[in-house]
Amino acid sequence: MTPQEEKQISEWNAGYADNIQLRLILTADKRSAELREFCDALSRFAPKIRIIKEKEEWAELPAIQIGTGLSYHAIPSGTELSPFLESLNMLASKSEQMPAHIREYLNKIEMPAMLRIYVSGQCPFCPVALRQLAPLISANDFIRLSVIDAFLFPEMAQADNIQSVPTLLLEKHFRWTGSVPVEEVLKIIVTRNPADIGAESMAQMIAEGNAFRLSDMMLEKGTIFPAFVDLLAHEQFSVRLGAMAAMEEIAAQNISLARDIVEPLWAQFQKQNEQIRGDILHILGETADSNMLPRLKQISEGQYNEDIRETAQEAIEKIEKREIKTS
Repeated sequence: MTPQEEKQISEWNAGYADNIQLRLILTADKRSAELREFCDALSRFAPKIRIIKEKEEWAELPAIQIGTGLSYHAIPSGTELSPFLESLNMLASKSEQMPAHIREYLNKIEMPAMLRIYVSGQCPFCPVALRQLAPLISANDFIRLSVIDAFLFPEMAQADNIQSVPTLLLEKHFRWTGSVPVEEVLKIIVTRNPADIGAESMAQMIAEGNAFRLSDMMLEKGTIFPAFVDLLAHEQFSVRLGAMAAMEEIAAQNISLARDIVEPLWAQFQKQNEQIRGDILHILGETADSNMLPRLKQISEGQYNEDIRETAQEAIEKIEKREIKTS
């Protein structure tokens, strides 16, 4: 941190009325140390900022979390520091004024929208983009924004095929490079097909207790969203459990629709660890698809551990019981 940045943070602290709390998400990633170092300096020069450090081994990247909607996978230095400090003010007060047509779009958003913006500390255009996006987060809780430093996390930038900054992504389907057309972004968020929602957005719905809203959306559309199968094989148990609850609700209301998950989920079975395999077998039993019986019997009699064999047998019994009821 440069002397100029230290001064800027101190001046922000002197002009800020209340205390504010940030979360520092630490992972096994070695870059956690760099974010920790920044946060230690931040709280030293801005005592009104309290940093809560949490270790989350399951998290993909270390992050500085502002509220529930803004995550910095970046060290807010250089050109990134000013919009970072401004975001602290904005998200704490939630008082940002917006044009009526922008507010109208925001009021129509009823499902999560996961935005990612790639930036760098030397980019002269990135602060403008961040200042355009931050008010959206404070105005609608469904919108989430991850700020990723393309040079600190080059593997993420490569995976998302980032050629320049700033680049904004909505799920994996839409991208904007350079200036951010806020109205266009909001229009796409409002009008997009729910079936295009990514696994990350659906996981967010589950984390916020909306698993049954997710099942209702799939029942209304008469389709299993393609990314949903990823949640049923998610490494985090709480996400998997919510997805299983949503799947059980679908099976209870539309067993034919529930069976659409069988083949995609079976394709996941051999790739997973024992715990996830057990949960997959449970859901396969819930679908009551008799076509699964030969494969389930192979598992119940095969070279698997006892828990997996027992779960496969329970799935078999559930399917056979339903067949008796419907015959």
